[in-house]
Amino acid sequence: MKRIFLAVLFASIVPFVSFAQWGDPDEKKQLNVSDLKAPVIKWDIDSYNFGEIPQGIPVDVVFEFTNTGNAPLIISKVEPACNCTNAQWPKTPIMPGQKGSIQVTFDAETGGKFSKTAVVTSNAKPTEQTLVFVGTVVPKKK
Repeated sequence: MKRIFLAVLFASIVPFVSFAQWGDPDEKKQLNVSDLKAPVIKWDIDSYNFGEIPQGIPVDVVFEFTNTGNAPLIISKVEPACNCTNAQWPKTPIMPGQKGSIQVTFDAETGGKFSKTAVVTSNAKPTEQTLVFVGTVVPKKK
């Protein structure tokens, strides 16, 4: 009796497992990474060394990039790490294949070595990327 019960149970489960394997093979498309729509930031440079700069004179660096992805790139903000730095960035979407730039201005009021950052937030992955600039502020000669 136990054997018959197990045979009936097994016979009733096998069709469900078998039917789960049926389907149109054309419907089973594998996800290809290139099919995903996403922007990609490719920086020409993401760090810059000013070397020695005179105290009290603002200096600029331009970080250029290209959207190498297949969707529009939107930069939502650029946050410098201190009040001594300002940033300007494109407020309109950067289309695939187009170039853009972020201008960072450092106000060199305090003397000595410095290392500063600006965090770029966008719809690319990763959503936050860090730009770095370093140098030494030397006192003005009188």
